[in-house]
Amino acid sequence: MDKSLLKKILVLVLVWRIGLFVVSLIAPAFISYEPSFPYAYDLLAKLGLPQWLYSWANFDGVHYLTIMRMGYVGTGLIQAFFPAFPFIVKYISFGISHTVVAVGLNFVALSFAVYFLYKLVRQRISDKATWLTIGLLLLFPTSFFFGAIYSESFFLLFTTGAFLAAQKKLWPLAALATGLAISTRLVGVFILPALLLEIFLQTKKISARVLFYFLLSLTGLGLFMAFLQSEFHDPLYFFHVQSEFGSGRQETLIFLPQTVWRGLKIILTVPMSRIWLTYFQEFVLTCLAVCTIAYGFWKRIELKLPLSWLVFTLGAVLLPTLTGTLSSMPRYLLVAFPLFFIWAQILNRYKMARVLLLCLSLSLLVYNSVLFIQGYWIA
Repeated sequence: MDKSLLKKILVLVLVWRIGLFVVSLIAPAFISYEPSFPYAYDLLAKLGLPQWLYSWANFDGVHYLTIMRMGYVGTGLIQAFFPAFPFIVKYISFGISHTVVAVGLNFVALSFAVYFLYKLVRQRISDKATWLTIGLLLLFPTSFFFGAIYSESFFLLFTTGAFLAAQKKLWPLAALATGLAISTRLVGVFILPALLLEIFLQTKKISARVLFYFLLSLTGLGLFMAFLQSEFHDPLYFFHVQSEFGSGRQETLIFLPQTVWRGLKIILTVPMSRIWLTYFQEFVLTCLAVCTIAYGFWKRIELKLPLSWLVFTLGAVLLPTLTGTLSSMPRYLLVAFPLFFIWAQILNRYKMARVLLLCLSLSLLVYNSVLFIQGYWIA
């Protein structure tokens, strides 16, 4: 492990983390606290923590805290969230506040995820473009979710760890990281075909032993589905409960063109307002991601972009849209790390565009963070 590089990344992520804490401290000066999600007063306000800290558990964070405290039985909606992240926090807390421990662990997870990302990317592009990739990730308009009580940091850690291990042909380690990713978020399943493709392209064959390793990575998902079958008589309950969250989510699969069309109609019909900007970000960032994937396939050789990265990114971006809504897409894009790899190579050629887009992204990050902390829906 490169200790010098790790120290630089720890400092960088610490500055990012402190900056967002400052934003959460000053957020009440810009907009009043009006939580639009359940348990804000029944759970979060009773944690004995200041609002600027416990608000990092807003929205889905309260569901993760509920799982940490009570498990999956007795409360609605929480079955949509996979167990790896809340269980890791729960069993490492040792009596300390789950909120505080989760914030700390997410800092550690994000730091190592960025370290792995640097190692993955630096072998393909210049050092300048590599740091730009990291900068684009940390300044993305919704990157604050890495610091919230959400699973994004852990998922990015397991995903980059899986691809880095596969790159080094450490197949058991890659399979373990894949299994942890799948047990954290459903889109982790797309790491499996991506890495099997990577193995085949590297070795021109897939041995029975390696295939067995990767089949084992589905163990966590299988156990979770078995639990849901036992308790709720539905192994796919994590999917079927999605429609109860609102936001137009449906259990029947809706293909991307129709979902995008719905998103376009929303921004053309909803009056200009704060929520309109949220819808606008969902639509624009989703279209940007889809166009980036198409560009990646077209310029794959020039970009030095592994086909396995594109397979994972395609699945990670398209799966959430199948519920018929672009809701939360700006958050879901965070873990699709090849997008930032592609954007960095494009922006690395144009200094003025790079500076302007980074400034715009930082401004949106601050704006979105303030709204999230004060209880307004962002993603």
